[in-house]
Amino acid sequence: MTSAEHVAPGVRRLVLPLPIPSLRAVNVYLLEGDRGWTVVDSGMHTAEAEAALRAGLADAAIGMPDIRTAFITHLHPDHLGMAGTLRDSGAELLMHGPEIARAREVWGADHRLIDRTYELFERHGMPKDVDEGMRAAWIAMGSRVDPFEPIRAVTDGEVLDLGGRALTVIWTPGHTDHHAVLFEASTGTLVAGDHVLPRITSNVGVYPDGRPDPLGDFLSALERMKTLGVKRVLPAHGDPFDDCAGRVDEILAHHAMRLDATLEAASGTPRSAYAICRVLFPVLRSPHEERFALAETLAHLVYLEKRGRVIEIDNRPITWSVV
Repeated sequence: MTSAEHVAPGVRRLVLPLPIPSLRAVNVYLLEGDRGWTVVDSGMHTAEAEAALRAGLADAAIGMPDIRTAFITHLHPDHLGMAGTLRDSGAELLMHGPEIARAREVWGADHRLIDRTYELFERHGMPKDVDEGMRAAWIAMGSRVDPFEPIRAVTDGEVLDLGGRALTVIWTPGHTDHHAVLFEASTGTLVAGDHVLPRITSNVGVYPDGRPDPLGDFLSALERMKTLGVKRVLPAHGDPFDDCAGRVDEILAHHAMRLDATLEAASGTPRSAYAICRVLFPVLRSPHEERFALAETLAHLVYLEKRGRVIEIDNRPITWSVV
């Protein structure tokens, strides 16, 4: 049985399995209130994850129908996947409003955004067979995501009453354009989604119709976390921890090093983003890792371009050169 481990005042963690070797598990948080229970995120919808979710709730002496509200931090399948199952059991679903609109694009039956990403990656040098594998894997992942509407839109800065507990929605762009976290000022608890992770760094990538500088967004949103008075961080992957400011500084330093490495990889003869990507990420084990690696390389190149360090050259494929 999956246990419901106490990790913060009135909060338990359920660890749900993922069919993704690089992650292996995602944390779902169960918030106890005077007027009912809330979960933050839902896990990817696999038979194993659903069984683990139900077992974890049973360990807390509740069932699916006892969940009144589910807040989803962002649209990725390991967070949004089982939201529809929770809704069908009676929970109200909440998500940052602009992230709902983006989720409709990402998981739409027409695959329009996936197709446009395929075209974007082809222009940036991804080999056709790799690009086709990326597209097929992304489409297949849609089977792990429940239909998620109706879902109520919430706004940045909105204070939610979650079973009698007041938690503030904070927009934290970067990992996705409209990722949002929850902060409970009374306890200093940050339910961080994928924004601040203890051991790994969140993937930040460039996608069609996305915000113009996702890495810049991410770094700014990280700096904001140091101003909140966080006492306890509840991440979506890895163990809860206390030193939010210290971890933020580590992530900022990591990206400073990656920007230097990107400049080094782009030096000399102009190269495609995919060629630069394979210098930065020499080992890629799956179509998903190929996608995340190229998208993140593009985010670092765009960040440098906007600060006058590299230029984009409109070849076929597009190439990049250090200024």
